Amino acid sequence: MKNEITNYQRILERLENKASLKQEIYRNTIEVFGIAKKALSKIASKLHHDYYTKDPSVEINYKDTSQFEAELKFSGDMLLLSMHSNIFSFEEGHRIFQSSYIKANPSLNYCGIIYIHNFLADSIKYNRLADEGSLIARVLINKEKHFIVEGVGQLGFLYDSFSDSEINEDVLTNIFELAILDCIDTDLQLPPYAQVKDINLHQKQTITAASGYPTGKRLGYMFKSESQSNNNT
Repeated sequence: MKNEITNYQRILERLENKASLKQEIYRNTIEVFGIAKKALSKIASKLHHDYYTKDPSVEINYKDTSQFEAELKFSGDMLLLSMHSNIFSFEEGHRIFQSSYIKANPSLNYCGIIYIHNFLADSIKYNRLADEGSLIARVLINKEKHFIVEGVGQLGFLYDSFSDSEINEDVLTNIFELAILDCIDTDLQLPPYAQVKDINLHQKQTITAASGYPTGKRLGYMFKSESQSNNNT
């Protein structure tokens, strides 16, 4: 009985130290995600206002798709903003554990995650399920609303350690603008002709049903046979 009481007390302690902590971080991440949606919506409105008169054929719009997702369409690109509903800790041995900030309070390494993906707008429009998107960045928020950004380009080093201040709309706006620039600067690349010149009837029928070739912005487009060949090498 004594061991059962001890174990039960340990359960209560774990709930206090982890479950309540994760709930606090989840609430923080929800709040930050709301600010992120607001920042992305403002960027969309500003881009539409400033660019529409130059070229009205370039479609720019923002859509709040769900509690955990929003999207910004600009020309042929789609920036997808999404929030994970779970809380994570960094893997053992991650450099974050060497920081004095985390050493002083290890619970600060637990974070909620907001993802920024780039897809081709046509991938969403035509529901091309085989198309690939790219993770431009992920924003990690802890219980103090301090943050780290892991990503490509400048987003790989500008916010690579926990800031002394809370994340805010100005920071999120800068993150999104850098993400949009990366999307615009990354073009579709044609694969070598020899790699895609052969196609069987099943592949052609699949392509027709999907309203286009399976396409990924970072990879160009690949036939299924090419994808399988790459996986086998």
